[in-house]
Amino acid sequence: MGLADYKTHANIIIEKVNCLFEIANKLNMKQGMKISYELLSHMKLDTFHLLIVGEFSRGKSTFVNALLGRKILPASKNPTTAIISKIVYGEKPDYRICYHEEEPRQLTEDEFIKLTAPKEPDEDDAGSMQEYIQAQEDLARIDYAEITYPLSFCQNGVEVVDTPGTNDLNTMRLDITYGYLAQADAVVLLLSATQPLSASEAEFLKERILGNQIQDIFFVISRKDELDGPEQEQSVIDFITENLRKILPKEVSLKNRIFLVGSRGALFYHMQEQGEKLTMKQEMEVPEDFADTGFPAFEAALTEFLTEEKGMVRLRKYRREALAIIRNMQSDLSKSIVIAAHSADEIRQKAKLMEVEFGKAGRQAEKIVLDMRLALSSEATTFDYKCQQAGQAILEAAKSSVQSLRQDMSSSAMRQVIERAAVKEKKRFLDTALQECQQVIEREMDTAQQKLGTIWQDIDIAYKSNFNLPDKVEKKAELEISDPEKSFTEIAYAGAESMFKDMFRENKSITDRVLSGLGAAIASGAGLISELWSMFSGGAKSDWRDSVRSQVFKAYGQEGERLKKSFRRQYEAKVEDLCQQVQDSVDSRIKDMEAQLKAILREKEVQEEEAGQQQKMLEEKREELRKLSRELEQQEA
Repeated sequence: MGLADYKTHANIIIEKVNCLFEIANKLNMKQGMKISYELLSHMKLDTFHLLIVGEFSRGKSTFVNALLGRKILPASKNPTTAIISKIVYGEKPDYRICYHEEEPRQLTEDEFIKLTAPKEPDEDDAGSMQEYIQAQEDLARIDYAEITYPLSFCQNGVEVVDTPGTNDLNTMRLDITYGYLAQADAVVLLLSATQPLSASEAEFLKERILGNQIQDIFFVISRKDELDGPEQEQSVIDFITENLRKILPKEVSLKNRIFLVGSRGALFYHMQEQGEKLTMKQEMEVPEDFADTGFPAFEAALTEFLTEEKGMVRLRKYRREALAIIRNMQSDLSKSIVIAAHSADEIRQKAKLMEVEFGKAGRQAEKIVLDMRLALSSEATTFDYKCQQAGQAILEAAKSSVQSLRQDMSSSAMRQVIERAAVKEKKRFLDTALQECQQVIEREMDTAQQKLGTIWQDIDIAYKSNFNLPDKVEKKAELEISDPEKSFTEIAYAGAESMFKDMFRENKSITDRVLSGLGAAIASGAGLISELWSMFSGGAKSDWRDSVRSQVFKAYGQEGERLKKSFRRQYEAKVEDLCQQVQDSVDSRIKDMEAQLKAILREKEVQEEEAGQQQKMLEEKREELRKLSRELEQQEA
């Protein structure tokens, strides 16, 4: 099954869910309408996320351009200028910059290239340095770039995300690990044939990818064209395979996961194929057979993985979600059909008894939500202490890094050394805090889930007792909340990731304002660095580093308080949001049941003699639901 076939199967399910929404609308089942609409919306936006990661100077941009068949991304060897770029399908080319706190901005292709690949500064030129600093500040405001292009590779719902180099430990790049990696359907780790699997790449693989339980990885070795024939090519593949086996868990298979490619040759082949004019040097790199580039084998394996492994899982999940909605509606319809056989007086009398049960359920749900809110909120004090500890560790790491600074280092190099040390501690805290947040949220969500299950059992018992329902009715599916694709815990954990990304983005801006003095001083000829150089030249070597440490203390001395303040605000907002989702789902469910009773009662009061017709209509709708269920189950078979 290819990506086009996957879309065909998905569209069949969309058609069935559309029918489901219409039935829920006809019966005024608000909860059924809400969840089926959410499932429809999610499926219509269904996308496979392909994440490209790798260190700088591994040819990432060239590889992405070759994969897409066009020169879309500018190549840049400068770690400080790279931004996250999302490439999606569109009928016409479009470049859009999305900011953290500003409205998106449309750019021309030239404006996009100029923004994402500014000129390197001349540190002896104050004007050049100031211009470079301003460019970096502009880049720091950017969340990601979105590039829309009529690319065949992306046409069937594939989004390619090109990330900055993994050896750039800038704090703003944290969302590579805690945002995009978590969302990726497949990760391509780009290696180089001329420097295969460096120590830093192995560390990134262990800590950032496998450490986040991400195992759907393709290892692509670029620069095949720089190797001397098949023997050397096989030697590189064997070396990487052997060393990957030392890192990867035994259950992770490397079959069809390691590929050697020539990105430049593949790109020039596509450009020539599309009629673009090449230089003589580029023409010499165009292979006679495109298969020699290694891309056809890689693309075939990737397509098979996305459709057969990821795609089939998604289709099964979408069917399960649709069937769960059907079961909930069938359960309510079965009750309604039996209730409709009663007289208006009987329904009115029993409805009053059920109102008592609904009120009781609502109060119980409020208590469950209150308990969950209190339990989650009480954990904030524990995280206060952990934030303070992390802040102290970050400060000590930054101060210790000053010892490694040298007189001949540029201002940007000095700043990077300090920032790397601090970011390493921040990541350590982030890993631990996310894991602990997940455990806390899972525990409280599981407790809430069990208690809510008891509420629905009590409602069912009350229905059976008051309306003499048969013992066997369609069983209600597990309660759904918000996103049909995610469980209670997955929703909560996704919120935790977002919370921490926001928290570190805020803290980074505060630290930047202090450490930016290292670069600004070079531009102005005054300030901290010029003072340090004069001290150093005068022989006061010990005072030089003490002064830098003083500047570092200004940047990181209050890091614990900043972490605590930001964490509190973000955490409390997420707790409130989660609790509100639970409350809304319960309220909606109860309102649906009340509405069903009222609708039947109104029908009875207006024209009781037509009760038979009402019952027939309900039975027809139930049969429609059964038919949809059978069709979905048959499709899977």
